Amino acid sequence: MLTPRIIADMRAGDECADPDHLGLRVRRTNAARVFFYRDWASDGALREIKPGEFGPMILAEARKALGRLKLERERGVDPQLQKQQVRTEARRKREAEKLASYTVENLVEDFVVEKLNKQKRGAEGARLLRRDLLPKLGDRAAAGLTRRELQDEVIRPMLKRAPRGGTYLLSRIRCAYAHAAEQGRIPDDFVFPTLGIKGAPQVRRKRFLSDAELAMFFKWLPQSPYSRAVRDALMEILLTACRPGEVVQGCWPDIDLERGIWTIRETKNGEPHDVMLSRQAVELFESRRGLDQMFVYPSPIAGRHIGEKALGLAQYCARHEKNGAPRADPITVPWTVYDLRRTAATGLAKLGCPRVVQDRILNHVDGSVSAIYDRHRYDEEAREWLQRWADKLDSLRGNNVVMLHAKSVSRLGTLAGAADSGQHYLRAGDADR
Repeated sequence: MLTPRIIADMRAGDECADPDHLGLRVRRTNAARVFFYRDWASDGALREIKPGEFGPMILAEARKALGRLKLERERGVDPQLQKQQVRTEARRKREAEKLASYTVENLVEDFVVEKLNKQKRGAEGARLLRRDLLPKLGDRAAAGLTRRELQDEVIRPMLKRAPRGGTYLLSRIRCAYAHAAEQGRIPDDFVFPTLGIKGAPQVRRKRFLSDAELAMFFKWLPQSPYSRAVRDALMEILLTACRPGEVVQGCWPDIDLERGIWTIRETKNGEPHDVMLSRQAVELFESRRGLDQMFVYPSPIAGRHIGEKALGLAQYCARHEKNGAPRADPITVPWTVYDLRRTAATGLAKLGCPRVVQDRILNHVDGSVSAIYDRHRYDEEAREWLQRWADKLDSLRGNNVVMLHAKSVSRLGTLAGAADSGQHYLRAGDADR
């Protein structure tokens, strides 16, 4: 017969049965003496159920527990399965509480910190999420947000007010949910509330300024309400055909005025871009020397440059009435800052600039088969055509003279002996001819 004394004298690894209570056994481990009961479950698997440990449970209690377990077995109850169900239900409850506490605000802030803060232009996405989404739905459970709530309370009003902004906000919300799913913060089978919501139709802009509009713009620019930084930045976009965001981020260490080269290290396509500067562009850069040691367009905030939005905001304000006063911008047809880049590209084409040189100037990636074999950089061609374009802009500004190299003068067949001086001045009309 199994007795408490026998159990107490057991050594590690020993196992004893209770002959008077079939099925009850006790095993000695390094840590404790454990009662257990083996039985075949309804699914045919051999289950080992542990009523308790010797010490907290005496032998008599273990025998009573054995009787209860056998009775449950006769009734078809599986204690092991019951324990699993209890654990599963507890885990499901914890997960539900965790999901309920993970709000849209938590989802957005995780996305901003872990993704947007590492992106070059992530600040705008973070601003829209915090301004337009969180005040309305920030306290909602991220996994409980429905498509109708998101569409009716946030996206649809935003699309009516600012279609492009609403579309961009929708894409940031979609990315935030995708990031949360990747990190396991929302269930894998959760249907994103952005599914089925469409943004505004994408309209490809075609606007560019005609020669007449450029002449009007140049005449108005010195008296415009723009700051000096905005005026210079707009002129630089026209002269270089660079993107507005690249212009405002210009740094002096990247600009070699003696060689007339500006290297843009961070570009849209990820490849560094050498901008060949015309004489007019060099003069514009020279006029801004001394304003800051690092940035060509320094911000009032020390150690920073002005933002791209500063150009758009200034242009927007000049095109709209303010306090009953008429708009300052004289150009009738609406235009944007980015249209100046398109204007430069169109102007180059009108002058006869080859498309491959245009792509070089605009820093567009040529995916054709020819580009795979043609590894020429077209630097000098880009410099020549940008100079022609800058001279064209000078003529539209009403300048009486333009500067020509001796090579150009000799081609015109005028001003004998011009090659000795290296450069000469002609009337703008003569140069056009």
